[in-house]
Amino acid sequence: MPVVFWFSRMRPGVDAAEYERWVREVDYQAARAIPSIVSYRVHRINGPCLGDAALYDYVEVVEITTIDDYRRDIQQHPAAQTIAAEIGHYVESVGNAWGIPLVD
Repeated sequence: MPVVFWFSRMRPGVDAAEYERWVREVDYQAARAIPSIVSYRVHRINGPCLGDAALYDYVEVVEITTIDDYRRDIQQHPAAQTIAAEIGHYVESVGNAWGIPLVD
């Protein structure tokens, strides 16, 4: 099953607790309405495990049905539009990627 990763940083002056409340109360609910999303979790990055400093504050891990379905949904689905309209108040995207697990 394909997985999408979204990497983000907090916007200056935004309270992390407020963003995390929004994730739990709005973002997770909206994501559940998007048909191509199988599972979705936002992870707070607390710091590096080894070596260099973390380059971002959060990573979203999204299991999806297909990359084409997901791309269509994030462009067209009303729930995705809700997320897109609000998330930028809290964080800025610093990258994304998608891939297929090597082992199921």
